[in-house]
Order: sequence, then structure tokens, then C-alpha cells
Amino acid sequence: MHARRAACAALLIAATATACSSSSHDKAPAATGQPAKAPAPSAAATHKANTGQLKLGAGHHWTDTDTDGSHIGGTTTAISYTQPTTEVDLPNEAADFKNPVWAILEVKVCADQDSSSVLVAQDPWALGFPDDTRLQAPSLNGSGVPKPEYPTGDGALVKAGTCLRGKITFSLEKGTRPNQIIYAPEGKDPVEWAAPKA
Repeated sequence: MHARRAACAALLIAATATACSSSSHDKAPAATGQPAKAPAPSAAATHKANTGQLKLGAGHHWTDTDTDGSHIGGTTTAISYTQPTTEVDLPNEAADFKNPVWAILEVKVCADQDSSSVLVAQDPWALGFPDDTRLQAPSLNGSGVPKPEYPTGDGALVKAGTCLRGKITFSLEKGTRPNQIIYAPEGKDPVEWAAPKA
């Protein structure tokens, strides 16, 4: 139980920490007498620089120190968003809205090879709307919810070098649509992805 609590705290601490990566363009260029050319930014990086949001499918890498002092890190990705969807087989009474429409957000978290285990759950995920409101993941699970489900409740541990992918089911009021997908663990800056237009 203590290990699970520690892992949960570590995830909340680490989930949106400063991203670290090592790549060939992190190294100093060889002295050639020519000025070094900066690498061309990726489409996802350009989009984020222009809007502050990632494109769906782009991962956000983060690292931190776990509660026991070990390294914890990984990559969080909002893979896809579908609204409306016919994958949900739930009665309208299961929704929080009078005239509901169902939507599916597919997400994935991968733990770094040298990371301690990462605890994941639906709780930090939300949809953001143009009127500056948010709709938190309702943690729907069980019969009628598209599979594979992303963990609810106490969540699930992702071991070093592995990933966990799943779907989060949302109900929305008909006629509304989010403009962003938000991953916001408690106490950390949120990470945002642009939601696709209808």
C-alpha cells in the first residue's frame, strides 16, 4: 500500500515536469569554419510554439525524481479524439447531460527504460472548451464502454520500458465540442493538445 501511495505521489510530481531528451542535435557541432545550422523544427514543435498546444499523436516527455530519490520519467500522449462515436453502448441516463453525445479520448503513457514504475489513471485528463471551462474524465468503466479502457480508480502501474494505452469515455451536451485536451496532474502545469474540429 505504501509503495502504491508513493508511486501515486511520484506520478503527480513527475507527470508534467520539464522534458528531457538526448538527441544528435543536442551535441555541439564540429568545428568546420562554417556557422552551425539549427535543425528544422518538427511540425508538432512548430504547432506547439504557435498555439501552446501539441498536435494529437505528439508525446510530451517528462522527468523527475521519485519520492525514494530514484529517477521517474516517461512520455504522455493524447493519441486521438472522436466525437460523436458509436462505440459507446450506454444509456443516456449514464451521462451527466440532458441531451448527451458520447466521445472517446485515446491516450498512452510510456515509462522510460531507467524509470521507476509510473502510476497512471484517468483523473488528470480533461476536455477544455472555448468558454474556458473544463470537463474532467468521468471514470466510466465496465460494460458498454469501449475497450481497452484506460485505468480508473486507483489506476495501474506502468513498469520501466513499457507502455499502457487505453480509451477514456466522455459524455458532452449535444452541440458542444472541446477545443483542447488537457493532462493536468495536481500541482503541475497542464499539457495541452489541440482537439480536432468537427
